[in-house]
Amino acid sequence: MFARTRFATVCIAGVALAATPVQAQYMMHLDPNLYMLTVMNMTGGPNTCMTGLALPENEVDEARLPAPATMQAYFTAAQSGGRKSAHFRTSKKAQWTHGGTTVQLAQIDAQTDPLAVAGNQLDPDTLRFFRSGNYQTAQGQWLVKGSDGAVAGLYDAVFQREKGLWKLDRLTVHGAADKVVPATQYCLTPGDVTEGKIKTSTDQISYLEKDIANSEVKLEKAKAKLAADEAALAAKPGATAKRELVRTAKKDVENREKKLAGLKENLTNAREYRDKSIRDKDEIAALTLPAAEASRFRGFETTTAKEDAAKKAEEDAKKKAEKEAKQAAKGG
Repeated sequence: MFARTRFATVCIAGVALAATPVQAQYMMHLDPNLYMLTVMNMTGGPNTCMTGLALPENEVDEARLPAPATMQAYFTAAQSGGRKSAHFRTSKKAQWTHGGTTVQLAQIDAQTDPLAVAGNQLDPDTLRFFRSGNYQTAQGQWLVKGSDGAVAGLYDAVFQREKGLWKLDRLTVHGAADKVVPATQYCLTPGDVTEGKIKTSTDQISYLEKDIANSEVKLEKAKAKLAADEAALAAKPGATAKRELVRTAKKDVENREKKLAGLKENLTNAREYRDKSIRDKDEIAALTLPAAEASRFRGFETTTAKEDAAKKAEEDAKKKAEKEAKQAAKGG
């Protein structure tokens, strides 16, 4: 089916679907996030990956817990003239970036890290950290502070496993004045989820609008046929064949009305999902700050993430209460 194939292809590339399977067209009364997640699951997409839902804590910790030591080891090497490259994956694609300069593994040791100067210290408290939705990489951010406590800059690091160990794959060195985007949950590459959600919902809206227009035309034709069949039956009330035609035509109209109502409900959900995703993008952009102010990243969550967390907490509390009520009933 074209819709399935196209979605699977573009979502893997960090984009999104342009069509939805027939089953999802009739899913009324789903909240926008659940609707879009359902569409992704039905079309063979990467489940929760592009929705931006965080991974289980134990999965994140697998990458997060060793990361500060890796960063400190890199910082110590950079500060003492040691081998910075020893803390990167042994891959030609490993990268070190500062300003307009990006080098690969073989050239990393020849670079001077402007943050690793005497008196500066790497803040051991990880600023932000996320593991990719596909589990393959992780992104973390750390502040570097001067002897006076002021922020001298920021490290934005991407880690990947090599022989079971999480090592640096890409490191970007930001000076105090450099604008930095706060790390957020991602699917395949840092920053892909928000754009992917906007693309997903925008494509879905376009598809639904066209499908609704076609469905409205077909519904009008079905109603016209029903009217004609009813007129023919009225002329010959005893004609069994004409009565059957009217019954079939009525059922067709009912089905098309139901489908149209479902499509309109889904369009409302897709628009709400898109609007929330755009709001997320705007909130992230508003917090894109010079590294000197990046301490404000700590604890940042988009409004959508907060709403989803509150909703999940409410649902979990309800399930817990129901479970306890059942146990109490059995005990009584």
